[in-house]
Amino acid sequence: MTDKIAISSPIPPVMASHQSPSSSPSTLPSGASSQLPIRQSSSGSAPSALPHPDISSIAESLKGLKLSEEESKRMFSSLGMIFQQAEDAEGLVGADQSGTVFEHADDSYSAGYKDVHALSNVRGMLDQMWWSNSEYLIRAAEVLGDASRDPGWRIPFGEAGILDFFLGIVAMDKVEHSLRLQALRLIGNSCADRDDNRRRVVEQTGVRPIIRSCRDMSLANIAIPVLYNICMDYEPAQKQAAEAGCVPALIETLATRQYAGSHLLNYICRILESTLTLPPGVESSPEIAAEVLLDIATESETDLDDRLFLVNIAVSYLREERFQKSLIRRQALEMPLTLLVRSYSLHTSPRNPLAIADVSHSAHAAEEEEEEEEERLSAMRSHIVQALSDISAITEFAATYPLESRLIGSLRQWISAPYSQLQVCACIMLGNLARADKACQIMVHQMKIHEPLISLVQESYDVQVLHAAAGFLKNLAIFAVNKAKLGEAGLIGTLPRLWTRDTIPQLQHAGANLARQLVTNSLVNVQRLLASLSLDPDSPAHEKTYLSLLLSLDEKSDDLSTKIEIGRTITAICRALNSSNPGVSPRDVRETAHRFYALHPDVARPLAAMVSQSRWPVVRSEGWFAFALMARSQEGSAAVTDIVNAVEVFQPLVETITGKAFVGIRDGAPQKAVTGEEGILGLEHEPQERGGDIEQPRQMGERDRDNALILVSELLKNTEEESGTIRRGVFEDLLQGRTLPTSYRELMH
Repeated sequence: MTDKIAISSPIPPVMASHQSPSSSPSTLPSGASSQLPIRQSSSGSAPSALPHPDISSIAESLKGLKLSEEESKRMFSSLGMIFQQAEDAEGLVGADQSGTVFEHADDSYSAGYKDVHALSNVRGMLDQMWWSNSEYLIRAAEVLGDASRDPGWRIPFGEAGILDFFLGIVAMDKVEHSLRLQALRLIGNSCADRDDNRRRVVEQTGVRPIIRSCRDMSLANIAIPVLYNICMDYEPAQKQAAEAGCVPALIETLATRQYAGSHLLNYICRILESTLTLPPGVESSPEIAAEVLLDIATESETDLDDRLFLVNIAVSYLREERFQKSLIRRQALEMPLTLLVRSYSLHTSPRNPLAIADVSHSAHAAEEEEEEEEERLSAMRSHIVQALSDISAITEFAATYPLESRLIGSLRQWISAPYSQLQVCACIMLGNLARADKACQIMVHQMKIHEPLISLVQESYDVQVLHAAAGFLKNLAIFAVNKAKLGEAGLIGTLPRLWTRDTIPQLQHAGANLARQLVTNSLVNVQRLLASLSLDPDSPAHEKTYLSLLLSLDEKSDDLSTKIEIGRTITAICRALNSSNPGVSPRDVRETAHRFYALHPDVARPLAAMVSQSRWPVVRSEGWFAFALMARSQEGSAAVTDIVNAVEVFQPLVETITGKAFVGIRDGAPQKAVTGEEGILGLEHEPQERGGDIEQPRQMGERDRDNALILVSELLKNTEEESGTIRRGVFEDLLQGRTLPTSYRELMH
């Protein structure tokens, strides 16, 4: 069944905007006395061993902290004291000369400026302390880390080489934990809003060691905000992070589930968002990436901002078939579906998370949500629906979730849910299952799934719901044994709701397409389409039919694809009237044909759009075929005559027969052809696919010429010679093969 296509969400994915944890990059505080206490003996000897820092406490205080004025003023004095102690205990060179300079530097800060010359001594002393394995290096690093929280010291730290020193510390494999922690603090603070320092990190290939620290659970609470400060709004760092394996590292970190509900989750999401699209972001990720993200998103402690981030990133993964198949294979498809339900209500059943529980409470809660929050939730639902539409289109979905599965049962219930995006999701996913003939038959004949779908078309005012329901019904209508059932259920009577949506051409096209599928090879549905709009003989609507409304759409619409669908519907009706119809008497067929022509004098008009366009050659061929069928009867010839005389049909008619173009005719570049229809018993000139391939242009041109000649011949035969309704002389010349002028004006004179 070549017409069955995967149904896609009509909603373009739009990334929702979110607020960052704070308006500026995070500032990493020191451990303070309760976190990194500095113990000094009363005798002034070397300090005792530093205790292991409480990293969870440090991470918890990351937001919005600033260096106090007193801390800032005494930075150099504190550093000078440390260097002096190092000189006394370890023989640090130059510390005795630094005291005066440091004291002056602190005084300069109080006076409103920073004397950065003192920093020229600091880098040399740090180098000495490193090479001498000084126990005071950690204390110096802590003081400098505190100072880096002051934006005024960040550029000097970079220019004086202090940032480079600590980048080197972090890059080493064997470094004391407390020192690595303080080094990360200084790097992260120095890079907050400072592209010049971020550039130094990138030039030193410093992003990779920080990513390595993110994998260390004892450092990740600090390393993750550091990575955030380096990467945010700085593309070179994002590129280096992606190349260094940032994406898989963070996914693995999330997989530990230690950060569900943590403020660090937002940092992780923002880093992933900025690096995922850079190579080899998606390609390097583990197959469980989408599942990990969705799993955390379903946790109740995950707040709205983080949930939206997680879903957006997961959807980025689910555009790739590898992650789609993984989600199906691991039976994890309930996760995104659960998120859809929970976006309307948190009161879901643990035993069946896809069930819509406490609808009245949910509706009330939705009414009370702020408008902005609801918009963001709606965007999240749209992203999920788009991902699920793609997933349901692959073969593994149907193989893993049979029609009797709980997931499919939940989707069936969603069709009648009071929430439009659940209805859209259900229609798309189930509609993609309906591409298989067996599933298609079961859905209609056993599940009767078409009944709530028809109710949607009849009652819904949501454009996306109507579009998705029409797509689902179209796939159901393609299967031959379903056509009569759908017509019997009243589907044709609901189609005018789609045809009359003048401002939404997509719905009009979907409605015309659905009408075509219903009448193809189904005379009983043709008869339903020709039924009167009113049973009251005195009503003006008694002489109008559903086809009359469809022809009215053709007259009003400017959309070529919609006009062509209507023309193809007329073609399908002509086929049905001229085909073998078992169980139907010839008299009934004749009466139906009479009603077709008598009540619709303009019934041939939609065929003009088919033959006058050159974009779809097979559609043009269908048009000539339908014209030829109509012209075989007296009533049909009368309907065709006026249309054939119109210039938009007469010109291509002459060109098709003669193979020569009129001077000045519009050029049109043929494009990919639309699929042809089934064959008709006893008719040899119908456009169709042969051997599964579209006919070659030469074969198509020969067939079109034959049908055009039949049209001309039948018009001459069924029109009286005295009638001036056709150009008899020109038509006779065409049949005789006489040479005709190539100028339309000359031909008409």
